[in-house]
Amino acid sequence: MNRRQFAQSLTTGAAALALGAPSAFAQSPASIRDAFLYGFAPYEMARLAARATTTGTGFNRFGHRSTLSDHTARTVTTPNNDTLYSSAWIDLSGGPVEVFAPSVLGRYFSVAFMSAFTDNFRIIGTRATGGRGGRFWIVGPGYRGAAPAGVELIRSPTTDLWALARILVDGPSDLEAAKAVQQRFTMTPVTADPLIPRRVAPTSASDAHNFLGVVNESLWRSRHGTGPASRASRYRATGLGPVEADTWEAMPEVQRVLWQGTITQTLAELKAGFARKGHEVDGWLYPAANTGDFGDDDAYRAQVALSGLGALPPEEAVYLSADRDASGAELNGASRYVFSLPAGGAPVDAFWSLSMYEPDADGRLFFVDNPVRRFAIGNRTEGLKVNADGSMAIMLSADQPDDTSNWLPAPRGPFRVTFRAYLPRANLRNGRWTLPPLAKI
Repeated sequence: MNRRQFAQSLTTGAAALALGAPSAFAQSPASIRDAFLYGFAPYEMARLAARATTTGTGFNRFGHRSTLSDHTARTVTTPNNDTLYSSAWIDLSGGPVEVFAPSVLGRYFSVAFMSAFTDNFRIIGTRATGGRGGRFWIVGPGYRGAAPAGVELIRSPTTDLWALARILVDGPSDLEAAKAVQQRFTMTPVTADPLIPRRVAPTSASDAHNFLGVVNESLWRSRHGTGPASRASRYRATGLGPVEADTWEAMPEVQRVLWQGTITQTLAELKAGFARKGHEVDGWLYPAANTGDFGDDDAYRAQVALSGLGALPPEEAVYLSADRDASGAELNGASRYVFSLPAGGAPVDAFWSLSMYEPDADGRLFFVDNPVRRFAIGNRTEGLKVNADGSMAIMLSADQPDDTSNWLPAPRGPFRVTFRAYLPRANLRNGRWTLPPLAKI
């Protein structure tokens, strides 16, 4: 499709929505709420893509972060401090891109490909491919060609997607070796065809006009998509649908008020965690089985997009979170807590770590600056003290103890911790093995 045909198709799409007449719009707050939850993850993906491609490498190129994330990493919520990240925002409107991943043995790695709806539709890595790499063509949902011999074709359910590589760093002395592996991951557009430009810049999901403009454009770009993208038409009566025309301008005032009020209320509920799923044991929230591949569960998808964007599916990693102690009281750095892990640690085939986060005003979670520059403790942390029976006690507090060997620094106010278990064994995934509680002391 050339640019003139694309522009003509926008007009056709706008007409197909029939949004000019007030009677075409749904006046139900419930229907608008459903539409917002459906569109929140694509909005967050578009927002992060715009930020990363404006300040970073652009589309269809890996940007390699060659240092471990710390308190200055504030682009994506809940970063880890265990792996190097290589990130690429992929736009398939100009054709396929080729990804090269090296074979990596003896070191955990994964490259997750996530649709515009944050579903992990393909993973390359230690578990998924036995550490084998190769050449891969990433193609859009409408692509009809074939990949060359020796190249595997991976079909994305949406035109826009995110590729995120994680490469384990086994302590400070291993950083240079991990960086050498990281630099071998490459991404190259297959053709020189221009990308279809984006016309709406994301500003804030709390702005109903901007939210609709960004999400509608994202849906239009993936109008031939599969999975959640194929459900876009069911929300057309609310003003959300696969079109780049400005539906806001065609809306009656009452509809605009409903949209703005519904977004304000639903965002507040998401920040409060209304759509968290899973089950709680001893203050730890165990994630739902559909984490990272959400299906039709738009509320949970939106919840994870706010507080854990980029989450992997449970067979790759399990994320256990806590914002309360064993008694149910909110975690706060003004108090002291101990986390006692039994001998042998967590049942994983890769690694585990406990990370400390402070929530910001929008409900996103980031690392906290601290005097020992420690943002997580795990089975690779140097200098940890282990008890005679093999167990380990980790101290969590804002005040620095005399012995900092096992100290995980906390902010002065409320905090949240995430326990990551990469390549978790079956007894952790099915709940037969559980984490000990965070005990206030």
